[in-house]
Amino acid sequence: MSAGTTLRRTLRLAAGLVAALALALSTVLLVQAPAQAGGGTFSYCFFVIDEETGTVERVCPEWEVPVEGPRKWWPKDCWVCLGLFDFEDYAVNPAERVSFYEQLGQGQALLAQADLTKDEKLAEQLRSEAAAAFYSAAKLIDKGGAVSYKGFSWFDPQSGKVYGDPQPEPNLEFGYSVEAGLAYMQQAVLGPQPQPWIESAMKEFEQANAAIEAIAAG
Repeated sequence: MSAGTTLRRTLRLAAGLVAALALALSTVLLVQAPAQAGGGTFSYCFFVIDEETGTVERVCPEWEVPVEGPRKWWPKDCWVCLGLFDFEDYAVNPAERVSFYEQLGQGQALLAQADLTKDEKLAEQLRSEAAAAFYSAAKLIDKGGAVSYKGFSWFDPQSGKVYGDPQPEPNLEFGYSVEAGLAYMQQAVLGPQPQPWIESAMKEFEQANAAIEAIAAG
């Protein structure tokens, strides 16, 4: 099955239609939630789909962002569009993919909280908890395998139309930073001295966090 076929089927599923999707590919769905005082929140829903049973499980971590901006990253004629990030996750056991994305999402949500708090002690604690969540996610990736970023598209849930990414910079940065962060965390899991690898991983996840804030708040 080609990546293009997989993405189209995923989009049809997101639009509410039944589609067969290879379990090896999961999709991250970006949706906007109601704005809160002084800012807004965004949720990323990771769809874990079993093509044999047709069941779908969603993992939807919520991120808080400083402000709700004019959506300059969206397609100009589709401000209601949702963002679809594709990750290839062959190296994660199908039975553990929900847990994997829960840990990954929890780590990014904790980093978002750390960025917003003015309490330095609390921020450090949140970043430590985020590192632990990312480490737990990396432990679920098979030795010698990897979770890799595949691509991004905008999807109109009303019409079903798929758009290219007119301004791809933050979306690319998010995807590749998550990929790199997980790779570093795998080294931390497997190596005798995890701390240097954890530090490198956290820098990547911080960059991913900044990229998603740029999309949400820009």
